[in-house]
Amino acid sequence: MILSVTCRLACFTIACVSGVLPAKAVAAQPAITFKKQIVDGKFYAESIAAADVNQDGQPDLVVGSLWWAGPVFTKKTELRAPHAYDKESYSDAFISDAGDVDGDGLPDAIQIGWPGRPAHWLKNPGKAGGDWPRFLIHPYVGTESPHFVKLLAGQPDVLIFSAYKKIGYATRQPGKPEAPWSFHAISPEGAWQRYTHGIGAGDINGDGRADLLTYNGWWEQPASLAGDPLWKFHAADFGKGGAQMYVYDVNADGRADVITSIEAHKYGVSWFEQLAPAAGATEPTWREHAILSREPAEKLGDVQFSQPHATVLADIDGDGLLDVVTGKRHWAHGSKGDPEPNAPAVLYWFKLNRDPVTKAVTYTPRLVDDDSGVGTQFVVTDLNGDGLPDIAVGNKRGVFAFIQQRTP
Repeated sequence: MILSVTCRLACFTIACVSGVLPAKAVAAQPAITFKKQIVDGKFYAESIAAADVNQDGQPDLVVGSLWWAGPVFTKKTELRAPHAYDKESYSDAFISDAGDVDGDGLPDAIQIGWPGRPAHWLKNPGKAGGDWPRFLIHPYVGTESPHFVKLLAGQPDVLIFSAYKKIGYATRQPGKPEAPWSFHAISPEGAWQRYTHGIGAGDINGDGRADLLTYNGWWEQPASLAGDPLWKFHAADFGKGGAQMYVYDVNADGRADVITSIEAHKYGVSWFEQLAPAAGATEPTWREHAILSREPAEKLGDVQFSQPHATVLADIDGDGLLDVVTGKRHWAHGSKGDPEPNAPAVLYWFKLNRDPVTKAVTYTPRLVDDDSGVGTQFVVTDLNGDGLPDIAVGNKRGVFAFIQQRTP
């Protein structure tokens, strides 16, 4: 599918910090672990997509110039001339996705290169095989976490990003799949440069229309998009720029909250609780609850790591609540850049818990792996058809599949 400090310690209850739940609750929940598969140890991209490329009913993995046939991921096929990159450098696929762009029933590959450079889609040749013809989506895609989201009612997913110092989205030209997509600016010109971090979409104000989020606030989608109007901006402090941003009612109070990493190359992941406007005001206020601390030396739930440069919301344990999946981006700026570049490249999921009586929210960290991490984007989906969500990662440590295992 083409595909979103004021309260740190206080947001963790004793149960969350210690990782201990009541005995009855523990007994009722199966143990969740992940079986790790090293698909390839080379660096092809810091992103990955999952789609049924060969139409055999099994998801495959698309990473950079190659795809691996599922569910065993041992056979690889070229999309184009393969190229493995120096792990001290960068790839030309910062963001990956897959979907049927041209309407022929086959999933195509979508690749977004270095920030500020072009995005392309590659046409699936089907059973004929061979190279995948490449077509331009847009010549300039800024921000470090552009992604495909459901933004416009009744329309295909769009690509949200910045271009020419403006925030906006790109849409396909109807009936012209090979033509470049059209960019629609929603903001005036501002300080949006190609390395800006943090962007997402979701309905913040409950009017039924998805809004667009950035690290410094949210842009309200108007009732009519005729003439490409600018969207109303609502200032808010969602950190200094993280990764993919999400809108989700974390505490089930009927108001949409925001989940985001705080600073992609440093520390922190939080959810921001939307509160009613203060007396006499019209704008909502926001209360931050840390999942991972902004402070390097502070551990929450006995966990801390730097560079949460990619995040995904997914119901890992099947309880109906969306959990947070994230990890450490390995060598974002090489072996000597950023905080703790050579610390373990961890991958975690943080289980969302809501107390049925007090309604208090906690996130409990669960380690998936300590030698893989994330890149700039990854996927959570069922890779083997057992109905359980798995995790697939492509980054500078290689290509990995983590298959969920449950034991009573």
